[in-house]
Amino acid sequence: MTTATPTRTSEPDLGKHDFTALARQPFNWGGFTERWALVGGLLVLVLICMAIFPQFRTASLFTTMVNAQSLVLLLGLTATVVLRLGDFDLSVAQTMVATGALVAQLTKMGVPSGLAVLVGLGLGVAVGLINALLVVRVGVDSFVATLGSFTALSGFAYLITNSRIISGIPDEFVNFSRSQLLGIPLISWYAWALVIVLWYVYQRTPLGRYTLFIGGNRNAARLSGVPVNRIRTGAYVVSGLLASFIGVCFIGYFGAVDPSVGSQYMLQPFAAAFLGATAIAVGRFNAFGTVAALYLLTVGITALQLLGAQTWVSNVFYGVALMVAVTAAKLAGSRRGGGHTR
Repeated sequence: MTTATPTRTSEPDLGKHDFTALARQPFNWGGFTERWALVGGLLVLVLICMAIFPQFRTASLFTTMVNAQSLVLLLGLTATVVLRLGDFDLSVAQTMVATGALVAQLTKMGVPSGLAVLVGLGLGVAVGLINALLVVRVGVDSFVATLGSFTALSGFAYLITNSRIISGIPDEFVNFSRSQLLGIPLISWYAWALVIVLWYVYQRTPLGRYTLFIGGNRNAARLSGVPVNRIRTGAYVVSGLLASFIGVCFIGYFGAVDPSVGSQYMLQPFAAAFLGATAIAVGRFNAFGTVAALYLLTVGITALQLLGAQTWVSNVFYGVALMVAVTAAKLAGSRRGGGHTR
């Protein structure tokens, strides 16, 4: 009589690669061009601008552009955390503003800065948990749920600031964002540090591959033993926590907080994230692609402004770029069979 041996569900083996097989593959010029076209476009655009505009021949303009986009880069990178899972978190920009308003108001009331920061970070975690509850547990569409969070946080920011701009931010917050290292403000270094961290997590850890698996086919990932709900919940919490950290940087960078500016930061991070999914790791939301896309958009808008374009051109440019980026990312994801980007 034979005894049936219980079978044990094994962990999905997503971390092993046959690197020797990669080395045997012939060089794919088409894939190389696809991966680096956006980066090449950025370099070509910079060279054209340098030939046309004298301002582009100065280091100060590039420094200004990079520093001015640090907040958007931080928000764009944060957006990719949830986008890789096939979900949206539209609340990141307003979580940033609400956290900044809360921390600024608490310090005005005499609360120690450290405690105010902890309360602000707690707000980000709470927002992430509420979003996760609605999206992961209840099953509400992520776009609708986080749009609701965005709107509610906007009202919360107006409430705690009494609909006024709060200025006179303590010096420690200003120094935290504006102090310079090698001539670059710390807020830019924070953004580049987040690029490295997310690149490592996305490209070098099993968690990064799990997020791709979940974003590509959630049901298949669940059947393979991947803790889908736990990872999605964690992604929303991380997104909220990062957004609240950006809020602390936000009040230090500007030295004040205006409760009405959340909508100004809603579109740009997603334009960069979606356009970035068409570069380097094509069809996937990735850190370095987001950087290249944001700087491409920044150079384009700066060139238009030097040509005398009105300020509303920036909104048109970002809106059109987002439509083009979403379409290109969708096509890239479909062609590669993953359908990861949405």
